Amino acid sequence: MAAVEKVYGDALFSLLRDEGNDTLTKGFEQLKAVSVVLSENKELMKVLSVPTVELSEKLSLLKEIFSGRVQDYILNFLYVLCENKRVGYYDKILQYITTLYNDYMNIADVTVVSAMPLSEETAERIRAKMTAVTGKTVNLMLKTDPALIGGVVISYGNSTIDGSVRARLDDLKNEIAKG
Repeated sequence: MAAVEKVYGDALFSLLRDEGNDTLTKGFEQLKAVSVVLSENKELMKVLSVPTVELSEKLSLLKEIFSGRVQDYILNFLYVLCENKRVGYYDKILQYITTLYNDYMNIADVTVVSAMPLSEETAERIRAKMTAVTGKTVNLMLKTDPALIGGVVISYGNSTIDGSVRARLDDLKNEIAKG
């Protein structure tokens, strides 16, 4: 991880955390919403990043878009990123803050990829099992990939459990190839 993400991420996270869990959670949700706005508006990101646009114009634009919609902490954070020419690091800073937030709130992001959409009952069984495995509140993200053929691939942290038919076929193919 680069120093930029750590420095800015630690500073904002500490500030929000020190204000209490409600402020922290609200701020975290607002940071994710800002990320959506920035990623959906490439021109905005370009304007905030180019040196030819005056800083005062950038700050005015941020105020116009986000004032009253995000906490002052978040708006001031965006100002600081603009002033220090670090807006391009926003997504990486958010990734780092997400890690800090999940650790602090005892949350595990778990991604489940299946060949077909899972039923709610199956998703809840997986959530319960992963809660038991991780000892954390599980934030389940469901994805589909028909290439798996069947089964599921579960990823969390640095771990992956591959129970897909595709993986089993690949294993069988490798065994046959070995002779």
